[in-house]
Amino acid sequence: MKYLFTVIGNPVQHSQSPLIHAQFAKQTGLDVTYTKTEAPLDGFAQTIQQLIAEGYHGANVTVPFKEQAYKIANIKSEAVQIAKAANTLKFTPDGTITAENTDGAGFVNDIQNNLHYSLKNKIILILGAGGAARGILHPVLMQQPNKIVIANRTHEKAVQLANEFKQYGNINPLPFASLQSEFDLIIDTTSFDAWPLPVDDKIIQSTAMIYDVKYADIPTPILQHAKTLGVKQLADGTGMLLEQAAKSFQFCTDFNVIIE
Repeated sequence: MKYLFTVIGNPVQHSQSPLIHAQFAKQTGLDVTYTKTEAPLDGFAQTIQQLIAEGYHGANVTVPFKEQAYKIANIKSEAVQIAKAANTLKFTPDGTITAENTDGAGFVNDIQNNLHYSLKNKIILILGAGGAARGILHPVLMQQPNKIVIANRTHEKAVQLANEFKQYGNINPLPFASLQSEFDLIIDTTSFDAWPLPVDDKIIQSTAMIYDVKYADIPTPILQHAKTLGVKQLADGTGMLLEQAAKSFQFCTDFNVIIE
């Protein structure tokens, strides 16, 4: 069987997903073609229908379409239902769209198993309240952190997100101006164009670790800034990308892969 997959986002040209899935295909011996699709910001659903018509079997979904991916899916995993966001869509010939979210598991696997940083009892600041934050919140809360604080430019969106997830753990929305220097870990889930965010340098400087779920050829804005402030533990989303991609590949093909 020949598989046809794509990664869909805006922007999407920086994505490393085609290279990663090519390695997975080689490992499993599957015939996989993997492309990049940049959808118009107001044309995600139409682009998905076009991909289905062209015979695609699935898509990885990146910023800013993860919440829209949740909305258009016919069948949603438990992780997707909780997050109300999806990063993987599987298509069947009859047009059915099945959604999965592997972001949270990918993040937890990377930070705890690869980077050996335990989330238990930590005080965590999450920057952003969009689809990327939604994808990781429940899995992070399941690791029993002491507290999660969410800060977002539109504070009402942070409040809404906290209210949705408060049944799973201690979570609190705060305006940027109310943040204190108390965090063990900062997780940046915002897009590239969100920076600079109004986070006081003292908060960044006093944090043990900063993890940006984004990745790029050069350090992301928050990681560059944190390095100048002397923060020692810095990580971008490369490890998370690999971990979530492996789970996504398995979801779409039923073949397990090993990250090498």
